[in-house]
Amino acid sequence: MITGITRVRNESLIIEDTLQHFLQFCGSIILYDDASADGTADIADDFEKVRVIRGNQWHKNRPIEETRHRRLLLARVKTPWTLCFDADERLIGKLPKLSADGYRFRLFDGYMTSTFKRPYSYGELLSLPRMWGPEFRDILMLFKTGKAKYVGLDRREPFLLGNIKLAAVQVKHFGKCLSEDHWEETCNYYANYWPEPYRSKWASRRGQAIHTLSDFGRPLYLWDDVATAGVRL
Repeated sequence: MITGITRVRNESLIIEDTLQHFLQFCGSIILYDDASADGTADIADDFEKVRVIRGNQWHKNRPIEETRHRRLLLARVKTPWTLCFDADERLIGKLPKLSADGYRFRLFDGYMTSTFKRPYSYGELLSLPRMWGPEFRDILMLFKTGKAKYVGLDRREPFLLGNIKLAAVQVKHFGKCLSEDHWEETCNYYANYWPEPYRSKWASRRGQAIHTLSDFGRPLYLWDDVATAGVRL
């Protein structure tokens, strides 16, 4: 009933755990590999319930490309429901009963600190100890396939007409906290290939992988405490 869709590039470190995690929620997954150079697509191909679409050329216009990839993926979904996720996200909680047209999940960013900075190398990403910023985004991740469409620039969420609810599902986002090396790669990616305001913001974050505060200047929390301190972005 639910097909997962995701677009990835050079995620060989985490992609096996990513697919194992989301196949707990989805009957199948369609993955767009954005011309990875590290074997990501080959790992995904080993999963019986994952269909891999291989991009053969990487394009620098990222705001256009990322929307295009998700539109391409959504057009291939045959089930009534779609779950759109990124490789560095993990869900906490059970999916809702599918009575609305779409559901937002509450996403929190993880951070490395002087205490919790061991780089991720293998295994279940959910078990990686990290601190968490109180800032959250409510992201439309689960939606009726036929009512959604991806248009415009840099669209993480689709446009959807209908009844959208906030589900009791939280998302751990590990994109800022896999390792110090990965942090620098992320900074360089946005500083080199994205327009403002992303370019300057991420360029200024180089060399600052280890945090005492969130990127928005607020205290960090253990996961069990972060929801009660939540601040909407």
